[in-house]
Amino acid sequence: SQKTKVSRRSYDEQFKRDAVALIEGGRKIHPLARELGISHWNLREWKSRYGTGAVAAGLQARSAPQAKLDEASPVAMAAELADLRRELETTRRQRDILKKALAIVSQENPNSMI
Repeated sequence: SQKTKVSRRSYDEQFKRDAVALIEGGRKIHPLARELGISHWNLREWKSRYGTGAVAAGLQARSAPQAKLDEASPVAMAAELADLRRELETTRRQRDILKKALAIVSQENPNSMI
């Protein structure tokens, strides 16, 4: 029988460095790995390889071209997108609850004497 070839995704060095910068900035490895769609083992390996402690020291862990103003890394954008999607879902749930509460409150009370 033939073995099926498993294709591996490859990530450029800047993506890896930006992911490590997020970890060094305080993000937890497991949730970040889920958000980025990668293995937590990859993140741990990248941290050992690219981790500089630059974020903890107050320095940016970016390359010179990436440090331009108004330029966000793909990793940072993916993490922010995941955060915004979570916030949107929470806001939608709150809105739905408020709609239901308004409908209940606005119903006429049959026992009221007006």
